[in-house]
Amino acid sequence: MGTPTSSARSAVRGRSIMKRLRPDAARGTVPTSHERPVLHTVPHSSPDRPLPLRLADLAVAACTAQTVLAPKPDPLALHAAELLHAPFASMAEAAMGRPLDRRLREQLGRLGRAGEQRALEAGTGAPGKRGALWSVGLLVAGAAATNCRSDVETCEAAATLARLPDGGAPAASRSPGGRARQYYGVPGAVGQARSGFPNVLGVALPALRQSRAAGASEVTARMDALLALLSTLDDTTLLQRGGSQGLLSVQMDARDVLSSGGFGTARGRKAFARLDARMTRNGLTAGGSAALLSAALFLDFLFEGR
Repeated sequence: MGTPTSSARSAVRGRSIMKRLRPDAARGTVPTSHERPVLHTVPHSSPDRPLPLRLADLAVAACTAQTVLAPKPDPLALHAAELLHAPFASMAEAAMGRPLDRRLREQLGRLGRAGEQRALEAGTGAPGKRGALWSVGLLVAGAAATNCRSDVETCEAAATLARLPDGGAPAASRSPGGRARQYYGVPGAVGQARSGFPNVLGVALPALRQSRAAGASEVTARMDALLALLSTLDDTTLLQRGGSQGLLSVQMDARDVLSSGGFGTARGRKAFARLDARMTRNGLTAGGSAALLSAALFLDFLFEGR
């Protein structure tokens, strides 16, 4: 075999870190016939498809977009995300033409938990998609409720829903992220949603679009968006795995990558290698940042891709 190109080497490094940006997936197998294309561009969903299906298409594409950072995506992770298509479509359908009230909020909660359970029963690592179900699911419902008028209105509608009580939701103490949120006093995914996704609108989307505008590849633009999230977010998965020191070290390393020119430059990739090595050495994952990257990509696919 020939010597890998620099772009190929950076893609492999991207794959390496992304394995640590989501909680460990359950092991299992997917039939060999279950093959999927890798999305290196903004996906397209036919305008002839009903709105709930179009929103679900883009939501699943956003949740699987992490895998474009690797030349050979994990088929198990892709299958896990695809199992979310039906719950996302159901959430969108439920929200169309409905008031943003507690009845809708509780219905969305039931749909999300049923989707998570389905993925668990299929052995595809649903816990790794829990953050995406929460964040992207609310945005799917917000987009359907506002007829996709804008990313800001979608986030405002999602925030309205997130602030409503859901009597069927498990206690925060039952999830690792919830326990970290309570112990460290950080907002976590719940706080992001209730506040209208400030790190998505104000951090990830600007980084993604600025990187693209500067001529970066789609993979590099998405990595820069992820690094922007890592540098600013109080990621509860990082807190759970590495405590305050682990979170701070990753934030500082991510800022170093960005200040060195981002993932697309030679200096940035050297700084990225240090971040990657630290996360490997300390067993750190950043599931919260990965979930918000999926949320940002969903909004980008929906409003920039049309």
